[in-house]
Amino acid sequence: MQLATRGRRFRNPGARCRIGHASRGQGRQTCSSQDQEAEISGGKAHESRIPPVKGTARSPSPRKPFLSPEQVIHLETLQLFAGLIGVGVFAQWLASRLKIPAIILFLAFGLILGPVLGWLRPQQIFGDLLSPMISLAVGLILFEGGLSLKFHEVKRLGRPLLRLIVGGLVLSFGLTTLAAHFLAGFSWATASVTGAILVVTGPTVIKPLLRQAGLHRRPARLLKWEGIVNDPFGAILAVLALEASLFFSEGAESLHYHPFSIPFRLLGSIVIGCFTAWFLAKAMDRRWIPEHLKAPGILAAVVIVFAASDLLFPEAGLLAVTFMGIVFANLDSANVEDVRKFKEEIATLLVPMLFLVLSSKLQWQALAGLSLGAFSFILAVIFVIRPLSIGTALWNSGLPKADRLLIAWIAPRGIVAAAVAGAFEPKLTAAGYQDAEFLVPVMFAIVLLTVLLHGLSIRPLAQKLGLASKQGDGLLLVGCSRWSIHFASTLQQAGCPVVMVDQNWRDASQARLAGLEVYYGDVLNEEVLDDLPLERLGWALTATTDDAYNALASRQLTKVVGREQSLQLPPHDAAFAEKAEKHLLGTVVWPAKASYPNLAARYWSGDRLKSTKLSENYPWTTFRADHPNALVFFLVRDGRLEPLTTETEVPPEGRLVYLAEKNPPAPRNQP
Repeated sequence: MQLATRGRRFRNPGARCRIGHASRGQGRQTCSSQDQEAEISGGKAHESRIPPVKGTARSPSPRKPFLSPEQVIHLETLQLFAGLIGVGVFAQWLASRLKIPAIILFLAFGLILGPVLGWLRPQQIFGDLLSPMISLAVGLILFEGGLSLKFHEVKRLGRPLLRLIVGGLVLSFGLTTLAAHFLAGFSWATASVTGAILVVTGPTVIKPLLRQAGLHRRPARLLKWEGIVNDPFGAILAVLALEASLFFSEGAESLHYHPFSIPFRLLGSIVIGCFTAWFLAKAMDRRWIPEHLKAPGILAAVVIVFAASDLLFPEAGLLAVTFMGIVFANLDSANVEDVRKFKEEIATLLVPMLFLVLSSKLQWQALAGLSLGAFSFILAVIFVIRPLSIGTALWNSGLPKADRLLIAWIAPRGIVAAAVAGAFEPKLTAAGYQDAEFLVPVMFAIVLLTVLLHGLSIRPLAQKLGLASKQGDGLLLVGCSRWSIHFASTLQQAGCPVVMVDQNWRDASQARLAGLEVYYGDVLNEEVLDDLPLERLGWALTATTDDAYNALASRQLTKVVGREQSLQLPPHDAAFAEKAEKHLLGTVVWPAKASYPNLAARYWSGDRLKSTKLSENYPWTTFRADHPNALVFFLVRDGRLEPLTTETEVPPEGRLVYLAEKNPPAPRNQP
């Protein structure tokens, strides 16, 4: 009698067993005898009736796997989600440090994790669920984009906006369809679907680029409206082109929508979105929805509206949620801002995840298989069709030439174009249009090139055309009192640009007479905030007599310049300062003696705001010895502003802006 270890044959009277190895640690053992057979599958014995042999060691039982196949799949899905979120947030942080558009890093990381390393394979994990998940995520992003569209912007933009959305869409569709047919050699069916898909520019790309570039308000608004509104209309136009292509193909099954029913279905989707937004706003205002369920309730409503509208007509869900966001944003509801903040945070997570998935699905072989005509078509879309269609649409519209040039160049395509192309390709191929297999590679190439070219060129081009600030570190000073006007003048002399705003006409006029850039209005008003040159401002300081207004204004300006850059004078009311929560105030960096009453009293008693240059011959220690009672506010260095606190380590060079005592001692060694 012989016994052998795993992987060998062993003999036992009346029994013969053979144990083999399987992949990934799974083995299969079959034992046969006259009256018994035992089977071991997956490394675990179901039952073995082979009697142990006396005097010999029992064969070691196979080890139980640490995870079952179902648990392995679960962990892969969990790790994929965690990895996408982590990489997306890291890419945005790295982009902010490198001062480049985050979209470029999203695509770069996706290409590295997907085609290069092969770690990111979302199609294998999600399967058929991937496409609806992407569509739903795009719907949430479009709703969030709709929340940023205000009707008062339409009045301000007027004819250029209408021409851009309507004329630009029609011309772009026609020219792209012709180019796809004659340059790329596509059939008219595939060419029309391609032309419809490429009319979209995509809010998933436009909004991050606008945030990064710091454009002036007018071109930024036009690009924002075009990207958000044209996205659902472009997707629906692609559905109509697909429907027509399937209808005229031989033996293809059409989507079976009667032509006369399509307008009513689209109108029904818009009505569903608008009515839902109105109902939710009223329900929140009347407190039918508890406070802790408002944001989740809106999220659930967006998902339901998206799914219900897609039942009426394919891609109509995008149209419904876009109008839902626009209507909700323009209703006079106190809950809009809370919902907008919640949706911005969701969009911040969804956009990088979508682009990581998009770029990870790219196949190099598909791009390499494109013909010379296809590459000619791609270049024509970027360098010829977009400038020609937008230039024609905006001709004689009253828009300045610089604005027209910038808008005619900037048209990055995003996740909607790639997702729609991926969904329509198999339908066209099944209908007999074999050239549709090149639809996805062409779309991926256009997405990659437009994101790279437009993402890297938008800010330099805008600066060259005078449509973006070369320096976005100015200060918005709220409150035009006598001392604050002197304060703004001193800052400008030190090299920091200042913009003042006040809702008191007389005080604003005094600042204008002093040669300062000043705006009349209340910063709590969205329309007034839209008029301010925020692209040139990196800091804000609320310095009025009312501590409560300073707090409200600082919170309003937080969404423009960030929380750390939205400064507020220390409250002069001790009770107010103690009771007020820190998150309800702006950032307070100076001591209590810098409150408005103390500053005004010192100013009227003879103290003056001054600027002094620090150097090796006149360092900070010498300055503090010369001015022990001076209240230092800022250090201006190379045009950049830095508030000084008791904990700040003062650099050796720069200009100090401070409130000096009335009769300071004679300065020593000051240049």
